[in-house]
Amino acid sequence: MSSDKIIQQLHENEKRVLKSFKSKKVLSADELSKITKLSKEAAEKAAEWGKQKNLISIKENVSEFLELTIEGHEYSKTGLPEKRLISVVSKGMDEIETLKNKIPQFSIGLVWINKNGWAEVKDGKILITKEGMESLSRKLDEEELLAKVSKNTKMSRDFKRDIVDKLIRRGLIRIRTEVNREYALTASGKKIESQIKLGKEIGQITVDVLKKGDWKKYGLRAYNISTPAAKIHPSKKHFMTQVIEYIRNVWTEMGFKEMSGPLLEVSFWNFDALYQPQDHPARDLADTFYMKIPSEGQLPEDEITQAVKATHENGWTCNSLGWQYSWNPNFAKKSVMRTHTTTLSVRTLAQLRKDVDKGALPAKYFSVGRVFRNEVLDWKHLAEFYQTDGIVVGEDVNFRHFLAYLKRYFAKLGFEKARFRPAYFPYTEMSTEIEVFHPEQKSWIELGGAGMFRPEVVKPLLGKDIPVLAWGPGLERLVMINYDIKNIRELYWNDLKQLREAKIWLG
Repeated sequence: MSSDKIIQQLHENEKRVLKSFKSKKVLSADELSKITKLSKEAAEKAAEWGKQKNLISIKENVSEFLELTIEGHEYSKTGLPEKRLISVVSKGMDEIETLKNKIPQFSIGLVWINKNGWAEVKDGKILITKEGMESLSRKLDEEELLAKVSKNTKMSRDFKRDIVDKLIRRGLIRIRTEVNREYALTASGKKIESQIKLGKEIGQITVDVLKKGDWKKYGLRAYNISTPAAKIHPSKKHFMTQVIEYIRNVWTEMGFKEMSGPLLEVSFWNFDALYQPQDHPARDLADTFYMKIPSEGQLPEDEITQAVKATHENGWTCNSLGWQYSWNPNFAKKSVMRTHTTTLSVRTLAQLRKDVDKGALPAKYFSVGRVFRNEVLDWKHLAEFYQTDGIVVGEDVNFRHFLAYLKRYFAKLGFEKARFRPAYFPYTEMSTEIEVFHPEQKSWIELGGAGMFRPEVVKPLLGKDIPVLAWGPGLERLVMINYDIKNIRELYWNDLKQLREAKIWLG
């Protein structure tokens, strides 16, 4: 296309931008705005049009800075909860019940003084350790970072990365991204810049233009109606990744901590700890991937192993008859690819065993992870898929709490209506199946099972029969519904057309 034709099709704002590079070869958006006397947004938009015509080049410089969250602002003024708590305890006030009413964010402070090894909880009191006393006389890296970020709006995220990451996880600081653009003329832009004459042009014939006769006074801007608009495919995460990250955020916002664990499990955690007898059909090769190498794994500490053994054989102290068979530790050692993420839940119960009397409860955990089943692949079955799991452990939790958690969770996923049908599962009682109402399909859809862990599951692992709410809704079906996918295998085909056209997951 000739220079004259290109100039004829330029918007007045584009011409102003192209004529702005006389004093400097490279301009910022603010400089463009000042020279052209356009708003910054209008100048940037005109420059983008120029870029599409290969008249202007744009270089983006991305910088990341730290900024405080609302909670971070509060702590920068009042101090971290753990420092406030340990300070009060050091002065002799150590009764937990008293401190609960005295210290704002007491629970948060208690968690962190435990994690930092500053104190121990015993008989309803907080006993300060040597490390706790030493912490009072020094400023923590976390405190130093909060103070610096509160004073410096351009604080680089490279400051002590481990501390930065820690405060991001705590929700006290966040990353702010700043993009600065530099604009310059291309060779084509330089060629036509000198030929451009500024003057008022009419880009659209309106009734007002016709009445005033402006079309006679001013030039009309030419349009190339045959030029197709470029189709843009911005980068985005795979929709499965989007969903998983969203679900993680939902549970985290509800105060849950994430569980993680091995994909390769021993049968003990996958089956035995869940009070599943060793002759149960679910253990058959038809459903489970048993490993040749390694063929066996290690059982947990003897106290837990013996408690699970006794529970299977005679009910142990769980007010149960058990399964009335001779439990074989060799079966429990067999290596399997985990068939559900509930293995993470029972492992977590075992880990909590030592801290039950140290203020570790109530506790809330969730997981999102891959599981494996020896299934025949078809339109609704995969050998590898995702499952979510959650548990709430506490003396006072009950079935109503359980229903409330799940209703809130599904509401955040866009399902305002949820219902629960009585069901049977070998390791929960009471048990229920979860259904949600899909407003577009106008039907109820089953998404998984849930219930309260039986004493035969809880007591051998936790050491006490304490109520544990547990659930394990599926993930793939939820995604298939949202993206109108009929064949479950399409979720992982990585079809470029599908990935480009898939809508962003907003919950």
